[in-house]
Amino acid sequence: MSEKPQIPIENIYYMFCYAWDRFEQARSTDVGAESSPDLPNLLARVLLAGVRHLMRRGLDRGYQPTTEDLATIRGRIAFNQSLTLQTQNIRRLVCEFDELSHDVLHNRIIKATMYRLARVTTLEPALAHQLRVASRTMTGISDIRLTRMEFGRVQLHRNNAYYDFLMRICQLAFDLMLPTANGSNYRFEDVLRDERKMAMVFESFVRNFYRSEQRHFRVSPLQFGWDATPLSAEHIVGLPQMRTDIFLQSQNRQIIIDTKYYADALQERFGSRSFRSGNLYQLFAYLKNAEALGFEYEAVEGMLLYPAVRDSINSSYHIQGHDIRIATINLDQDWRAIDADLKSLLIPLKDAVAARQTSRLSVAGDRT
Repeated sequence: MSEKPQIPIENIYYMFCYAWDRFEQARSTDVGAESSPDLPNLLARVLLAGVRHLMRRGLDRGYQPTTEDLATIRGRIAFNQSLTLQTQNIRRLVCEFDELSHDVLHNRIIKATMYRLARVTTLEPALAHQLRVASRTMTGISDIRLTRMEFGRVQLHRNNAYYDFLMRICQLAFDLMLPTANGSNYRFEDVLRDERKMAMVFESFVRNFYRSEQRHFRVSPLQFGWDATPLSAEHIVGLPQMRTDIFLQSQNRQIIIDTKYYADALQERFGSRSFRSGNLYQLFAYLKNAEALGFEYEAVEGMLLYPAVRDSINSSYHIQGHDIRIATINLDQDWRAIDADLKSLLIPLKDAVAARQTSRLSVAGDRT
């Protein structure tokens, strides 16, 4: 990306929480009134608040395989090891059994993440100290060397699903932490520079926002094929399926939304600026091939949605039977304004255009 998006830290955090479908849980987490200067400090506050809540509630426990030499039988006898004790005249048995313990993987990950976060160079000293203190309160939890593989091994269920949000925070912190040159500390990678990751986050954020914050449309993915007829017998390799980012459907409207994440929503060619042609071609291909799904899709609407960095866009067109909106959402504003702007994009285009024209006429009248 050619320009660093100026998105407030709290808004980046909220975007991730919506992308994880955990916004309500995130909003209920008390991170204090003090604003965070950067993402590692904010994640540290969220993690600390979550750990303190866990400690009050009680850490989750699970059955862990344990091997001990005992005077009485418990669980299964490990015969080879027990015979070794007998040859040494030790009158004990080596037993293998499962014991209920707090030393489960998700607790180990939280403890390891606090250790790592406390070593981030830009972390406020007071927060780093609190993280180290909190990690020491997790007694009986083993220290582990954290790897990406550990996150894939976590198994949560209905009774400990409240850990999911903290696991997301831990994995985000892990993904963004890079060792410093001397290897003793960590620095945070700028997540906004990762265009591929942020494109997925932005798509999931918009989809889950509309799924949770409005009730008029049903939100789901939409998959369909090309409206094509083979002209040759050698069509062993088929045409690829189309799958839209976000599909909104109500009784009388259908909207295909394609999200894009660029520093600049416009392209420049020979000194003039225009919308990115590839994005518009892709959306138009969706709309025309969706028509084959049935008569109710003949007038399906389309929307290209970008995060706003330099350009504020809200343009609408009627192209070959389809209403198309190309818009940006300004993420550099109060979250309540982002909420309102995203909801306003669902207003039918004709109503939105009429409202803008009325507003302009009203402003012109006031000036005269």
